[in-house]
Amino acid sequence: MLALFALVLLLSPVWVAVANISETTYTYERAEIVGNEDSGITYEGDPPLEDKYISADIGCSVPQDTRVCAFERYLLWNETIPTETYTNNPAAPFDVGINRYQYVQINGSVYDPGYVGNRSAQRDDGLYRLDLALEPTSATDALRQVSIDVSTESDDVPPVAIQAARQGSATSDQEVKIPQTPLLVDGDTYYRVYLASQNEPGQMESVLGSGLSIAGPLVGLYVGFRLFGRIEIRYVGE
Repeated sequence: MLALFALVLLLSPVWVAVANISETTYTYERAEIVGNEDSGITYEGDPPLEDKYISADIGCSVPQDTRVCAFERYLLWNETIPTETYTNNPAAPFDVGINRYQYVQINGSVYDPGYVGNRSAQRDDGLYRLDLALEPTSATDALRQVSIDVSTESDDVPPVAIQAARQGSATSDQEVKIPQTPLLVDGDTYYRVYLASQNEPGQMESVLGSGLSIAGPLVGLYVGFRLFGRIEIRYVGE
């Protein structure tokens, strides 16, 4: 019995780490997102998020995205903006350069940012200028496209984020990188997972954790030494 007690004391730093007695804990919660053709992609209710953007893949998903919103609103007002890129087939779809986001949301409407061939801007070599343009698209389709399905793409999402999305909240002993886009749960519900609170250990927990980590192994060694000193080896012959 003493031997088991000594072993427990020797392993006390492990128990402290597992129980996370003296470490910071991080609590993650979820906020539901809905999409419809009347109001676009929005949060259900008024969740306590510091940043209420919908997704990093949806430009101007919050009004505070000032520069992107100003540009895309200007583009919507003017219908197109010329570029320095040309094509020999103005009727074909285009994917030019690196796009920072897949969709744009302006005044509750969702658009697909793309390019159109300008037939009235043809050079002498026959090439047509490409112009920036916004094409209306479905809010529900856009929401599904930018979301991560936790049932089929779980490798891309930390387990604590999946737990928070499924159950409402989850706690971790370390801060994790949460996807900056909605998570799709059960095939029909969307949530943004966010860091709700960061809880520092109290003075009592810190003292207890430090004490167990330092004093536990020392006491365990002492008990083990005393126990070893009481062992007798006796030779009784054949």
